[in-house]
Amino acid sequence: MVLSVGGASWISGTRARGFGSLAECLGSLDPSTLVGSASDRPLVGIDDAHLVDAVAGDRLHRLVAAGRLSVLATARQDASAPPGIDKLWVERLVEHIEVAPFDSTALGSVLHARLGGHIDTSTLERLWAATHGNALMLRELVEHALEDESLTCVNGTWVWGGLTERPGKRLSDVIRVGLRDLSHDEHELVHMLAVAEPLEAEIVTSFGLAKAAESLDLRGIISVERTRARVRLRLAIPLSRVVVASRMSDLTAQRLRRQVADALERTGARREDDILRIVSLRMEAGLVPGREQLLTAARTAIRRKDNTLAERLCLLALRDSPSEAETSLFDPVPQSARYGAGLRRVLARVGSDPANATDCVRAALLLGQVLVGKGDHEDAETVLATALDSGVEVPLDEYVVATHARVINMAWSLRRVADAGRVLATAIAAIGPEHAGMLHATRAMIAVLSDQLQSAVDIGDSVLCDESADLPVTQTLLPTVTFARTELGDPAGALALLDRYREVSLDWDTDAMLLANAVSARCSYLLGNLRGAAEELDAIHRDAADRQPVLMQSVLDRARLLRLLGQPEHAVILLRQSLAVETTHEFPATKAWPLAQLAGALAESGRHAEALRTLVEVRSVRSEILSSPIAEDEIEYESALVLAHTGDHSGAVAQAREVVERAGAAGRLVRAVFALHLAARITDGAALRFRDQALLLAARNTGGIVRVIADHVRALADGDGNALTKVSEQFSDMGALPLAAEAAALAVRAHRASGQRRKGREAWAACRELLRGCDSGLPPWTDRESTQERDVAPLTPREREVAALASTGLSNRDIADRLVVSVRTVENHLHRIYHKLGITARSDLGRGLEAVIARTESTPLTAPLQLMRPAGAERVA
Repeated sequence: MVLSVGGASWISGTRARGFGSLAECLGSLDPSTLVGSASDRPLVGIDDAHLVDAVAGDRLHRLVAAGRLSVLATARQDASAPPGIDKLWVERLVEHIEVAPFDSTALGSVLHARLGGHIDTSTLERLWAATHGNALMLRELVEHALEDESLTCVNGTWVWGGLTERPGKRLSDVIRVGLRDLSHDEHELVHMLAVAEPLEAEIVTSFGLAKAAESLDLRGIISVERTRARVRLRLAIPLSRVVVASRMSDLTAQRLRRQVADALERTGARREDDILRIVSLRMEAGLVPGREQLLTAARTAIRRKDNTLAERLCLLALRDSPSEAETSLFDPVPQSARYGAGLRRVLARVGSDPANATDCVRAALLLGQVLVGKGDHEDAETVLATALDSGVEVPLDEYVVATHARVINMAWSLRRVADAGRVLATAIAAIGPEHAGMLHATRAMIAVLSDQLQSAVDIGDSVLCDESADLPVTQTLLPTVTFARTELGDPAGALALLDRYREVSLDWDTDAMLLANAVSARCSYLLGNLRGAAEELDAIHRDAADRQPVLMQSVLDRARLLRLLGQPEHAVILLRQSLAVETTHEFPATKAWPLAQLAGALAESGRHAEALRTLVEVRSVRSEILSSPIAEDEIEYESALVLAHTGDHSGAVAQAREVVERAGAAGRLVRAVFALHLAARITDGAALRFRDQALLLAARNTGGIVRVIADHVRALADGDGNALTKVSEQFSDMGALPLAAEAAALAVRAHRASGQRRKGREAWAACRELLRGCDSGLPPWTDRESTQERDVAPLTPREREVAALASTGLSNRDIADRLVVSVRTVENHLHRIYHKLGITARSDLGRGLEAVIARTESTPLTAPLQLMRPAGAERVA
């Protein structure tokens, strides 16, 4: 029974509809109705229960304690409620449930329900970063974005690039409600954080705002971040920063920025990004820092991949008088010639002043590196070529770094490998091999890009054995060479090389040290120490907590480790966070690579339809950017994995076999073995070829997880239950629980086929135990027998793509443009899809596709193992 009050069954914390106060409402109730069993009691709903007055709270408590009333109430976590309300849950008269913010996965589900379509990965992360999962903020932000059309559906995918203008009135009002009743000091601190967060606790204390910070922390308005001995404060809801800053007086904002910049400078600007923060704050306050400060800040911005800020800093440093506006440097010219023409004009004006000319060229060299990072590769080549060929002398280390950026840009992005080689050879000849420094690493990177990994290793062997190899040479060359060694199947040699330089690496640049540590973790996991590698990568991410973004290669390795350890959902979160960072590809990775890994992680976590949609997104991204053979094979591997999970076993095997052939021909043993492993798992190791035998023999000599994978493939091919059990135990010891459970499950089948029922029962019990430690169940191909019976006419890979796109609402023309086929081809595909799925309407495509995927899925502890369970296995606990 629900109490109807004035025609309404829900009561505000202050007033009931049709009544005065809540106390008057409760007093008007007929006592004769407040009896009966629990199911017959009146139910009163109270919104904003923290606003209830003390008299009403006490009366409500007495009625509930007497068993005469049931209550469902909501209250703000950061507000104090009257004693009567608090006593309801303290005395266990009501159940106290804390409504936590959404995590990124739950946020995605909520948005999918609200928008009714696929949401772009970067959009999901931007919305989570803006709201931190706060349900109220998320709703208001999404509704605002829909109203101003910044959140739009593009080709069946919802995309949001962020707030394009000042937040609307309602969104601003909702946020300001949470910031009401602030004291003067609290108000000052909130405004300071809005324009200059994060703020160190000692800076807040120096302004006499420590007590205000404590109060705001208790109210949940600010959040406290702790990194080792460093304590920093931020606004708890990032969207609050935009709203508060947009309503602040310009004079107030300028004053606060200058005060924080001065305070940072007084503390000594000890950390790498302090100069960048000081320069940025002063620029926003209307001040123009000196050129040397601008250049220092620009280098830090480049390392942090904040290319927009770095570009602005470089343009300011290129001015030839303090009063010159940054926008006047380049008059309107065709885009392709904009930077080159503007730079030549600047150099012509300052040519008579050598010191000024040198500073301008230094700024131009940094600008070229920024343009590479932004993906403006043609402009980057123009700027770097103009600056490097200007004849102006610059510091050698800056010349080498800029040459490195130019050569990699030419070879990696513009695909002018021969021209890049000539530029590199000319530069090394000009400065002498003994001074080439990181250009030796450039040679090695060109070799990796060309899929000539052994050449990269040879370069490393010749340079690193030279006693004259100094710190800049080793810190740039070593990560590339050791990465090549791991790809070739020599993780032990790579790790030994890294260990040789372990002590001196403490003096390396932060980027180089993090990259070397990431390669070290990669070696550890290939050698079978999965848990140790995970700890190393976690440490890298903690060390890089103040850096944005973290090195992509370490993200990829960390996500793969999480998946091997049976935590695909954690990998999904990590990959989505990395994909939200606005950056171009990072050698040798591209944006398509982590996106493909995301598709694989989604498939492993059972979200197969979303995995297929993500693969379509991968196809779109791949068509927009250039890639490397290494990245392409990684993407193809993940695509094959998704196909396998969604039931297209023949397509998955064919794709995995292509990776085996390509990677094997290039000597990339690790990727070739992993791809062969996938194909063998899907087919029980059938049809091993002569070339595969040699591959497995080489893999067995590497040790670690690669050797166990080779043993797994052999055991599958032989149908050897004992060997599969041994492989399962080895995977388990390493921490690779999903592979261990899968090997144990297939050992059940092998033992059953050979009549060894006791061993089958033991393997079944081991499989169940292993699955308890995983977030995912067994892959669907372990249920191969039933799949063959029921999947008579499976969808082809292209039909799955067409179905996935059509289910998002795309027209046939849009699908044809996306897949680069004719409209008639799309229509033919849809005709066959309708027939196979047994549907007649386009609106049923989503349901039909989900049904096809569901038919190939297996329930973790039931379906696949029921099929393989030996007689008597049901008695095994």
